[in-house]
Amino acid sequence: MQALQFFSRFLLGLGGALLCLHAVALRAAETEPTPIQAKIVALQDLAETQQDESLKQLVALLKDLRADAALDDRREALEAVIAMYIRTGQPSEASKLNIELGALGTRYHDDRANAMALNYQASLLKDQGKLDLAAPVIEQALLIASRVNDKKLTGRVNSTASIVYSALGNFQSALQHQLVVMGSLEEGNRHAELRRVDAMDSISTLYLSLKNPQMALEYNAKATELAASLGAQGMLVTLTIDRGYTYAEQGKLDDAAKTYLEALAIAHKILDRRNEGIILNNLADVSLSQGHYPSCVKFAQQAIPLAHKLGDGSLEASAMVNQGLCHMGLGNVPQGVAEVDSGIAFFRKGNAKPDIETVLGQLSTAYEKAGLYMEALKAMQEQRSLTAELFRTDRDRALTEMKAKFDASQREKQIEALEQKNQVQSIELKNKSLQRIVSLLSTLAVGAVAVTIALLYRKVRKSNRELHETNLKLEQQSTHDPLTGLLNRRAFQDKMKIRSRMVERRATGPVAPPHALVLLDIDHFKLINDNYGHTAGDLVLVEISRRLQLIMRENDMLMRWGGEEFLIFLNHIPIEHLTTVIQRVLDTVARTAFVVEERSISVTTSIGFISLPQADGADNELNWEKALQLADAALYMAKAQGRNQAIGVGNIDVPPSELAELLQGDLEHAVARGAVKIQRIPGPAATQASMEKI
Repeated sequence: MQALQFFSRFLLGLGGALLCLHAVALRAAETEPTPIQAKIVALQDLAETQQDESLKQLVALLKDLRADAALDDRREALEAVIAMYIRTGQPSEASKLNIELGALGTRYHDDRANAMALNYQASLLKDQGKLDLAAPVIEQALLIASRVNDKKLTGRVNSTASIVYSALGNFQSALQHQLVVMGSLEEGNRHAELRRVDAMDSISTLYLSLKNPQMALEYNAKATELAASLGAQGMLVTLTIDRGYTYAEQGKLDDAAKTYLEALAIAHKILDRRNEGIILNNLADVSLSQGHYPSCVKFAQQAIPLAHKLGDGSLEASAMVNQGLCHMGLGNVPQGVAEVDSGIAFFRKGNAKPDIETVLGQLSTAYEKAGLYMEALKAMQEQRSLTAELFRTDRDRALTEMKAKFDASQREKQIEALEQKNQVQSIELKNKSLQRIVSLLSTLAVGAVAVTIALLYRKVRKSNRELHETNLKLEQQSTHDPLTGLLNRRAFQDKMKIRSRMVERRATGPVAPPHALVLLDIDHFKLINDNYGHTAGDLVLVEISRRLQLIMRENDMLMRWGGEEFLIFLNHIPIEHLTTVIQRVLDTVARTAFVVEERSISVTTSIGFISLPQADGADNELNWEKALQLADAALYMAKAQGRNQAIGVGNIDVPPSELAELLQGDLEHAVARGAVKIQRIPGPAATQASMEKI
């Protein structure tokens, strides 16, 4: 009898232990990629050898995603396709999908999607040569990524930041961001190793920018060895190009040309057109340095249309400079100077100081060979000024710091790998000992019971998770606008019920700053739909909601009120700050044109706003519904009097008995007779062909 009781307790204990082990296994499984994410990774691997096929299948995967697909799956698919569009030189397609990624982040308050949308936006701006615009965008991405605290996201955003600041000539910042990238690298899978290759290549190019080609070649060799072991053909193209560029900087022009031709062969093999354009331009540059001007013109003339097709303005400008310098070498100085000026104007517009410095040096030499000594002196003086600014005496300290941190990081990873190996061996020994014990005591029945319990537990857990997700989706749908992800009217009405209770308690509490209602309407929105289609109109609505979200405070509310109208509830906004906020809203909508199907549309908005309460004791008379009516009337007045402006309702000097009449009457008439005071805030000046004859 006692033996039987002991065995029963053992069965229960073993079942519980196996159940716990199974729960641990389930938690581990949850960190594994989903089937869709695993397919995305496989298609990203395919891009190393077949870019077009990889992009084709990724686009199909994104298109075939179910409407109720998990947020992580949709975000990963969007990011993968956007990255491939950028990689293959299709900025317009990348930009369209990036708006969708930003909308996804806004809709679900997903910081990861928001950070990556800003990251891609900065990358696209950088490729367009708009470096001064790219810098603040990538800073926003860095700020959001710091909240997420994910190594992969941190590495990707800091990598883009390093590229942007390197292009601006701020090498110190570029180095610091690259150190963050190195610190965020992980071990254990092929994609982590590819990110390590990319980081080492970035360090190599930074060393080259800082005029240290020897260190550049050392890091290039390390990265090339790792890329070759991974079979990463795409990375090998980039590394071979960078190695050729380093040889050219050292004056080893024959080695540079040979290396570029090696890279061109790999690029042709994997249909990497973006790198083909880069290689052709670099071959033009080497031919220029060798004095082979006809070959230089030939390579440049192949690179220019390819760069234009890819939407790579920086590459097109560089190839145009090379073509111009070679025409100068051939004796066609006026044409050559015009072409060089065209290219350098692009770099000046984007404030790309390293590129400007390089071109000025080449132009000075070309002027001298053409006998134009005054022009040569002027170009040389400007180049020296830029050189002094870019390469300060503190660069050696920065280089030493970066190398020391990288080497320390490598040693730490080696030690960590050894420790993990020892831990694994220790766990394996313990497991073998436990297995011997279990094999002596357990029976087939015990295993069957444990497995049954585990499967039931897993099924219940899955059902609970699905129920929880369904409830979240229902709650989201009932309180949020499906297009923009913003709160809707129902959510605002719930908020106002809470506020009404707060008003009742306010008499005994401290006096807080008033609230404000701000009603926005997009100017000429119907023309956008008529001329570009409703899809374009939806993209504009999504982008406006994203921009407004960025300037809202945590306790404010932003809602899509209907159609092209938005409502903002500013929580406790001091009267003296309200004008500043309204001006910021006007500027935020209008400051940057919206890109729709490669056409730029400038959008403005008209606003009506009002503070709550209006005066002591007036809040009960002028509740939020009535205040909203007045804000709507002010909005109508703003649109009737020219649009692109805000009109705010100030003091209302009417007795309560006349308030209802005012709400149903003409606000302009009330203003004219002095019963209502208003405040007018003009919007920003309309940019170029604003509604472009939309």
